[in-house]
Amino acid sequence: MAFLKKKNRRRKVKASSKSKIQEIRSPYSHRKSIARSKLPKKSKKKRYSGELKLSYKKNSHLKKWLFLVGGILLTIIVLYTTVFSNFFQLEKWRIYGDDIVQENSKFEDFLSVYKGKNLIFIDSDKIKKNIIKNYPEIETLKIKKIFPNTLVMEYGNYKEVANILNIVGETQKKFIVNKIGLLVEQDYENPNLPYIKIKTEKALKLHNYALSRKTLEYILDAVYDYEEIFGMKIIDATYLKREKEVHLKTERDFDIWLDTNLSVQKQFAKLKNTMPKLNIYTENLEYIDLRISSVNGERVIFKRR
Repeated sequence: MAFLKKKNRRRKVKASSKSKIQEIRSPYSHRKSIARSKLPKKSKKKRYSGELKLSYKKNSHLKKWLFLVGGILLTIIVLYTTVFSNFFQLEKWRIYGDDIVQENSKFEDFLSVYKGKNLIFIDSDKIKKNIIKNYPEIETLKIKKIFPNTLVMEYGNYKEVANILNIVGETQKKFIVNKIGLLVEQDYENPNLPYIKIKTEKALKLHNYALSRKTLEYILDAVYDYEEIFGMKIIDATYLKREKEVHLKTERDFDIWLDTNLSVQKQFAKLKNTMPKLNIYTENLEYIDLRISSVNGERVIFKRR
């Protein structure tokens, strides 16, 4: 009995709260408690009184209204400035041709149509198309808007490549032709450029095409290639449209006849291959005909004086 009493006494001993938790948890739970103890303590959130919360909400609504009103006013100002005011009204323009400032340019009257119009709404692409249509001698064209009121035009013309001597009956007229065959200057010649003679029934006119671009390139290739290959200057080249021929007048006063349907290089190669038999530098020749093609491509006809 005494033993049982002692045993009951032991059971009646109250365990501490800590001991109860340890009995309920797993034997490894102490590891979690240790890990948690190492974590940094969370900072306590600041709490605001009811009055502070109410004033903060009022300020946020006020700011929203101020932003809204400010945005509307800014929109109205921008619209008025761009559409209704004269702030962006075109007042002046600058024209650069081949990197040179052009005073009293031929484009002055063309651009004056846009004076007083809103620079923002001026269509630059439309201006470019109209200018190129009316002035085909222009190769490159840029139009820039310099706000608030200036338009800048930069253009470059096609390169001038030859003098054209237009022969009509007993009269002769001088022109300058550019690389696309367009006559760009009249009653003027540039001695540094090749001379091309063209016989026509009617006189050629300024700003018209004297030759196709392909034909012009063929003639210029013939002139420059001959001078480079044979070291002999070409005085002028005569283009015969109906016969489709080019006659080169050399500084030794004889002609080289070429067929525009045949390659310039192949025809000059024939002449070069016959030079051991025909000395073009010493012979007194009237012409050399390279138009005739043969099986071996070596046939060259010439006439002495």
